[in-house]
Parts: sequence; structure tokens; C-alpha cells
Amino acid sequence: MLFEALQLSLQRGMCLLAGETGAGKSILIEALDAALGGRVNLDVVRSGAARSIIEATFRCDESTGWPEDLRHILEREGLTEPPGEELILSREITPRGSRCRIDGHLIPQATLREVGHLFVTIVSQHEHQRLGESEFQRQLLDSLGRHEPLTTAVAQAYGRWTELRSLYEKLQADSRQRAREEDFWRFQLAEIEAARLDNPHEMDALKAERLRLLHAQSLRAACEKGYQGLYAGEAEPSVYDQTERIVHTLSELTDVDEELAKAADSLLGVQAIIKDIASDLRRHLEILEADPQRLEEVEARLDVLVGLLRKWGPDLPAVLTHAEDLRYKLQALAHVDQQLNTMERDIHAAEEALRSACAALTVARQDAAERLEREVAEHLRELELPQARLHVKLRPYCGNGPFRAGGAENVEFEVSLNAGEAPRSLAKTASGGEMARVLLALQSVLARVDGVNTLVFDEVDTGISGRAARAVADKLATLAQDRQVLCITHLPPVAAMADQHIHLEKIARNGRTWVEARNLDDGESLRELAAMAGGTAAPAALQHAAELKSHARRFKDQSATPTRKPLEKT
Repeated sequence: MLFEALQLSLQRGMCLLAGETGAGKSILIEALDAALGGRVNLDVVRSGAARSIIEATFRCDESTGWPEDLRHILEREGLTEPPGEELILSREITPRGSRCRIDGHLIPQATLREVGHLFVTIVSQHEHQRLGESEFQRQLLDSLGRHEPLTTAVAQAYGRWTELRSLYEKLQADSRQRAREEDFWRFQLAEIEAARLDNPHEMDALKAERLRLLHAQSLRAACEKGYQGLYAGEAEPSVYDQTERIVHTLSELTDVDEELAKAADSLLGVQAIIKDIASDLRRHLEILEADPQRLEEVEARLDVLVGLLRKWGPDLPAVLTHAEDLRYKLQALAHVDQQLNTMERDIHAAEEALRSACAALTVARQDAAERLEREVAEHLRELELPQARLHVKLRPYCGNGPFRAGGAENVEFEVSLNAGEAPRSLAKTASGGEMARVLLALQSVLARVDGVNTLVFDEVDTGISGRAARAVADKLATLAQDRQVLCITHLPPVAAMADQHIHLEKIARNGRTWVEARNLDDGESLRELAAMAGGTAAPAALQHAAELKSHARRFKDQSATPTRKPLEKT
């Protein structure tokens, strides 16, 4: 690790990470991937340092809020407090291991990775990330095709089918085992019913009553003292009596001072309140009686309820729910044979419904796959890869049965880079400049629906120039219109599109090597672009750089339309 300490604030739009080869640009991407839960080598800790800490801070998009999946993931990990305006993903790496955190809370690495996928997609020649995962490809195809009603119907039909099959298999269990279960269930139900649980809040009421009975004498003494002091006043004048005297005294002088009349009227209101409170205390005193027999009954009842909670808690509603489950099971056992016959028919009907729902989803996926292939092909032509093709394959699911909650097929993206070349799985296709452009074309379509606000492109322009370079630049700038795009590039047309230009430089200091990063202003960015284009900052190179910048501004102004929209039907 060549960074001692570095803090970067990345803007929305396109951010360029530039510098000479070996300056540390890829190290930044690797650090970001580590903060997102990616794999890391433990030897990345700088020599002489005890640990390396990487943090990625994400700010909530005011227009869309946090992703809905984020709330589910955090709740699953026991983090019920919703995130504020910012969310911090962090990774602490030591030579012995690493620790992952979300807003300071320790979490598994897999969870950090899952959350990281919601915010950032990294695309490079060597790292396809989730684009190579079949399940993710299926989800993307369904999102692009707006298949949510169909996928919901399949999931519900599958749930119904599997539920019926599970119950059917359970009912088919060994009859002797069912008999043993029946005896045990009846024993449990008899114990619960013997307790006569009519009120799910009975335990709270009994605890309160027990507390009053245990402290009856103290409560009576407090009520009696309060009543005497406020109203009765047998031993000494009560608060009520003293207030009445004051009212009388003030009333005699109201002709002299009108303010005393107001005070007297206010005290009359106080007198009414005192009398009401005293009456309440008197009534409560009359019902407070030490009752050892009732206390014994309450204690005994609580023992019964605690015994039930110990077996089927954690509360009385849970015990009542368990009793209902027992009744349902016993009722089901009473008509096993009849139920088995009925359930066979239900399972057949549920399977037909599932088959029909899957067929409808398959047809929709085939249509969406064809449209996705056409759109990606168009992007590939624009990226100077006219012979490259994306093939979306739907292959029958071969798991435990012909169906699953996601439908009847697996989805797999395959690519062929040249005419006549057999398609290969996206996950298994070798890296290279052409492959990087295929990923860019695919990401240009997928960015409409995947919900990810930050895209990272690591040298997806390797090995291209001329019109292809301009096309790649235009694609990246288009993607950056309504999201954040981080880009490492050596192509001047791509660099010219940057809204933020960060320059990395490797330096030697005190016998150690360091990497420094800084934001370039407009003038510095222009000179850097000139050096990238012509190797120098000569006037001709500067003029060429200015022309590239001018083209970039015109392109952004002319194409300022959002890229988040569904896949169009043709």
C-alpha cells in the first residue's frame, strides 16, 4: 500500500483518475473494492504500519432515497436503525485478517459485499463482478423487461406448490410416528386448554395486581395520608382548608385591589382540583385491601402462566398461536386419507398453475432477451465492434424439480467477439480490450434498471483509438448524466469528458515511495490532457486539448437526457 493517508471527495458525473502508468490508479480501485467487501490480500498493509483502514461514504439520493434492499439487509443483520443522510462502509485490514463494518457495526464480509453491490459496479477487463453471475443476469433481464407481475405470479405459484407438496409429504409419514405425534400434541393442547387462556394480556394484569396486593398496606397508608393532607384534615388543617381560608382573606380585599380577585378565582379552581384528587384517593383507598388469599391465587395463576411461557413462549399470544397450530394438526390427522386424496388434486392444480405462470414468464423473457441482444448489438456497433454479439440464453432449470421460485429456466449471458466465433459464457470469457467494450455496451443498457448510482470503469478503452475512442467517451459521458462514473483511462477523448480530474503521482521521500492524489483545476486539467494527447504541453497540444474539451461540452449539452428508463419494445 503506497498511501499513508488519503481522502477523496468524488463528485457526481464523470470523475477521471489520471496519472502515469504505475502511479497507483488501480490501487484506488482495489481499495474501493475492498471497502465494498471484495477480496483482499493481507499483505496490502504498508510496511511499518499496523493496519490499513479504508472507508467509503455514500450520500443518500434525495430523489430516490436509500435502496429498499438495503433496509432488508440491515434488518437481517439486526441493524434496525435506518441510515441517515450518509452510510459508511469500512474495512480494517491487518496482517492477521480484516474486519468489515457498516456505520461502525461489525458485519460479515459477505454482507458488506451484498451492500456494496447496491451502490457500486466495477467494470474492467479483468473484473466482471456480478455481470458474470447467472442469478444476477436473470434479475437484470426481468428488470429490463418489466416482468415484476410475472415473476411475482411465479413466486406465489411456486410457494403454493411447494407448500402443498411439503404438507403432503408430511402427511405421508409413517402412521406409527403420526400416532406418537398425535398423543404428544393432544397432551400439549390439553395442558394449554386447562389453563383457560381467555385474555392474551392476562399476565400483565396479574403482575400489576400482585404488585398492588404485596404493597397493599403501604398503598393504603399513602392514600390515607394524601387524603387527610389534601382534604380531611383531622389532625391539622388540610390543604383544602388552608386554601379556603386564603380565598376568604383575599375576597375581603377585592374592593381594594382587583388583582386579588383574580388570585382568589384561581385558588377556587385549585380547590376544585384538590377536591377531585382527594375524592380519587378516597375511592382508591376503599378498594385497597390486604387479601392474602387473593395474593395466593394470583401467585398460583402466574406460576401456571410462567410454566406455559417456558414451554411455548415468549408470551401468551405465542402460546395461543401454538394451541391453534396443535388444533389444526390434530384436525388434519383426523382425516389423513381423505386429505391425501384432496391434496393430490390440489398439488396437480397448483403445478398446472405454476407451469402456466412459468410459461408466460418464459415467453416474456424470450422477448426481452431478443430486445436486449438488439440493443447491445447497437451499442457494440457504436463502439466499433460490429461483429460482436451478446447472446442471452434461457436454459431449463435442472435442480430439484423442473421449477423454482425464479421460473423454469436459468439465464446466462454469452458473448462472441468475432463473426463465426462460438458464443462463450460472459463469466468465462477472457479479458481484453474488446471484452471491456462488450461490458461497456452491456452496462449502457443495464444501467437503466440496476439502481446502482456509481459505476467504475477501469481501462475499458485499452487497445482502441480513433472513432472507437470517441464512441467509448460518448458512452461513458452518457452514463454519467444521472449517476457517478469513475474512470481510469489513457485516451484523451475519454479524459476530456471528465467533470472532475484527479491526478495521481508516485513520489520518493525520505527513502520511501508514496502516492499523492489531488484535484486539478481547469488549467491543470487542460495541460494534463494536452500531455496525454501529445506527450507535451506545447501550444499545438494545448489547442488540441481545448478542442477535445469543447467537443465534450457540446456533447454533454446536446445529450442531457436521463439514461434510467425501461427496455423499449419494438
